Amino acid sequence: MNNYLSVLMLFTLSGCVGIPNTYYSTTDDYVVGLRWFDRGMEQGKEEFYQKAAQYWEPLVEKQDCDAEYRLGLLYFMGKGKPQSFDKAFQLWEKAANTNQQRAQWALGDLYYQNHENVLHHCNKTPNCNIKKDLTEALFWYELFKKSAKYDNELKYVNNIIPKVKLEMTDGEINEIEIKVSQWKPTPKDCKPRNLL
Repeated sequence: MNNYLSVLMLFTLSGCVGIPNTYYSTTDDYVVGLRWFDRGMEQGKEEFYQKAAQYWEPLVEKQDCDAEYRLGLLYFMGKGKPQSFDKAFQLWEKAANTNQQRAQWALGDLYYQNHENVLHHCNKTPNCNIKKDLTEALFWYELFKKSAKYDNELKYVNNIIPKVKLEMTDGEINEIEIKVSQWKPTPKDCKPRNLL
């Protein structure tokens, strides 16, 4: 009984400081920013997005690929940051090249430009000067599929890849499969978070 109370007290106390590697961590600035972002999404308050940006900007300076994706999302949406497709794309491309799966997803969506089927699309952002490119879309989606961490990501990419392939030739598809098999993160794999 004494051991049970000790374990219960330990879990209670650990909850006060957050649980590392989860959405409830209080020591990971990326996660704290993520909670502010989610509050902004729920309540539509600009100051919550700005607070998220304050947590992510110093991480971007340290090449944190998760923060690069999220700060890019703020620029893309025009929430907490002035809307800028160029800044969003620059951050997403940098993060995607280091193997950040959601940045790879975003680039796939932008190159696919099928507004009925994608989450990240240019009609939400003025001055989106990217042209539809199915080979680039498939390339980024295939990388996203390899690095996806969550069920919703796999469901999305497994749904979208066949749609892209329907619009491509077998030769184009084979070329992308070779390119994906030879791809390596640059400058290195950033090891995106896998939050429990």
